[in-house]
Amino acid sequence: MTLSSVALGLLLARIGAFVAVMPLFAARTPRTVRAGMVVVLAAFYVGPAGAELAAAPPGSVREVDPLRYGLVLAREALIGVAMGFAFGLFLLPGRIAGEFVTQQIGLNISPQLGPAGGESGGPLTNVFETAGALVFLLVDGHHIVLMAFHASFAALPIGGSVVPEAGPMVTGLASAYEMGLLLAAPLALCLFLLSITLAVMARAAPQLNIYSVGFSLQVLVALIAGLVLVPEFVTTLTAIVGRTGDALPKLLGG
Repeated sequence: MTLSSVALGLLLARIGAFVAVMPLFAARTPRTVRAGMVVVLAAFYVGPAGAELAAAPPGSVREVDPLRYGLVLAREALIGVAMGFAFGLFLLPGRIAGEFVTQQIGLNISPQLGPAGGESGGPLTNVFETAGALVFLLVDGHHIVLMAFHASFAALPIGGSVVPEAGPMVTGLASAYEMGLLLAAPLALCLFLLSITLAVMARAAPQLNIYSVGFSLQVLVALIAGLVLVPEFVTTLTAIVGRTGDALPKLLGG
């Protein structure tokens, strides 16, 4: 095999794994679209990657040995999965916030497929996830992803021996859960105050069917509070995208 074909195979492994894991390219996206995107990106980078392999020292992947090439392919696929996971942290806080609020108001009995990742979730989960994706695009988050993806070839060169560390990924996941709870906090506080009010009403009027009344009130309060808090949600989501974008170089080993 020529160095260009070796570089193309490594690029297809990295970019293919990245596109497969990236939430924005969900299972609903046609396979031909995803495959076309992988091929176009690989063709764009194959020239520089081939030149980089040509300048590699003897004993590296430029000497095409099946075992060594297979190990390097696995390394490139691992990097692609890590990058897709890192970029997925942009949308994870919205999904976590939606799941938390959905469980609080009791709508988790009607799961639906999410628009970004294809996982099942409640109605408010999909609303929060969609809002997160829209804010992500409005603040040019896709540009951040493309720039970080391009920079990853300098931080983790094609055919190298360095793999991304797991520590920053775990830290990023913990931060995503923290930001998700922060996003849901205003609405959760409203529902908590409503629960206290319903408890007082149950003590004051025991004959009141608090379960039927409470369920309707929780849904109504959640919808009204959600509409009132839309500006706060957008501000928080924008800050989340900015924080995640600043943390991407560390997540990718840069």
